[in-house]
Amino acid sequence: MVVGSSNVDTVIYLDRFSSPGETVYATGKKVSCGGKGANQAVAAARAGAEVTFITAFGDDDEGRSLERRLADEGMTLSVAWKQGDTGQAFIEVDRRSENRIAVVGGANMLLSPKDVESMSDVVSEFDVMVLQNEIPSDTDAAALGIARKRNVKTVYNPAPFRPLDDDVLGMSDYLVMNKSEFQSLSGTDDVEKGCEMLLSKGVGTAIVTLGKDGCFYKDGHRSGTVPAPSIETIDTSGAGDTFVGYLAASLSEGRPLEDSIRLAVKAASLSCTKRGAMDGIPRIDELRVRYVTTDARTNSRRRSERGFKCRPGGSRTAFGNHPRGAISPIRSA
Repeated sequence: MVVGSSNVDTVIYLDRFSSPGETVYATGKKVSCGGKGANQAVAAARAGAEVTFITAFGDDDEGRSLERRLADEGMTLSVAWKQGDTGQAFIEVDRRSENRIAVVGGANMLLSPKDVESMSDVVSEFDVMVLQNEIPSDTDAAALGIARKRNVKTVYNPAPFRPLDDDVLGMSDYLVMNKSEFQSLSGTDDVEKGCEMLLSKGVGTAIVTLGKDGCFYKDGHRSGTVPAPSIETIDTSGAGDTFVGYLAASLSEGRPLEDSIRLAVKAASLSCTKRGAMDGIPRIDELRVRYVTTDARTNSRRRSERGFKCRPGGSRTAFGNHPRGAISPIRSA
């Protein structure tokens, strides 16, 4: 289950960002579906999970378009229709693939605790609940509380950043942050010490995504860094959401934490090779083609260097015949 935002994304491509008061020409423009909640729901669905997405649309053409687009991804939608505008995001991407994002919350900021509580009876059918900060803080808190009462694991992505109460941190089984969000939450650049502080406040597992440097994670028993594969970066705007969706889908299938993080890092990296946040989210078959083939070649070369031959199909990879997770679709009332 994903609880979160839906937006219409307007992406502007630039050679460079403008300075204050300066006008620059764009090299391109793209309008698509987005929002951190929608992106994470789509990522989980493309990873193979069955997803129900609780969100809010404005009663406008944009909302109806989003409904059709997200339904095409095979997820079940539970939509709170609100008077007013559907959320929008305005994204600038420069030639270095860096991005700047401004969000108009619209209907997302009207998604209420009551909207989530109306689904509380079916929350226990799910393995994992995913949340972010593009909806009101009391709605996030209500959803986290419902999940905790029903023993459903939570993956909480505190983005965009806003200060969090210790009660909210204490209900976060997996807290997934980028470096900027981590620094704002912990008050330090030291990922090891900062994650230790967050664990002391009740976080189950602290996960810090580090861009091209991969990902650092720490729980009460272990810590480690998962490297990112080398890629040619085109657009990083959807990488974080891809990571969260793939992580949640993998955890829901019962995979070990580090295996789930490795899968999420690979998916996030691959998303950076395409333009657009949602359009860039890969499907699980794309990862198999990209990374299983690469892993097999690497293993074959290493074994050859050691004097061994690689039997066809003999290399082991992060992808196998895993059972589907227990996340089940439900119908909206």
